[in-house]
Amino acid sequence: MTFTADAVEHSEVNESGNELQFVTPRQYAIYIRDADINKAVQQIAGRPYRIKLTTTDSPAPAAPAPLKAKTQDDEVARRALDDPEVQRFREVFGGEVRNVRNLKE
Repeated sequence: MTFTADAVEHSEVNESGNELQFVTPRQYAIYIRDADINKAVQQIAGRPYRIKLTTTDSPAPAAPAPLKAKTQDDEVARRALDDPEVQRFREVFGGEVRNVRNLKE
């Protein structure tokens, strides 16, 4: 499901009731398969959704920049990004950290 994940990453996804609406650039539309998405959603949400796919000729939206520890004041983000488990998950899943919250507060 690598291609499906890539297509979802470049799509705008909205939830409306029991439906997931994907607005995706035409170049990625061939990779979005209802069966793959329903399988992933079933594992995450615990229930199936109807899938609605809309293609557009506009280019894929730019991915947000990864979070970087900015200053000494951002100690929580720095600690999270330096954590070996976080680094391992980022390597394995190719992810990026967009936001860090201190759950102890």
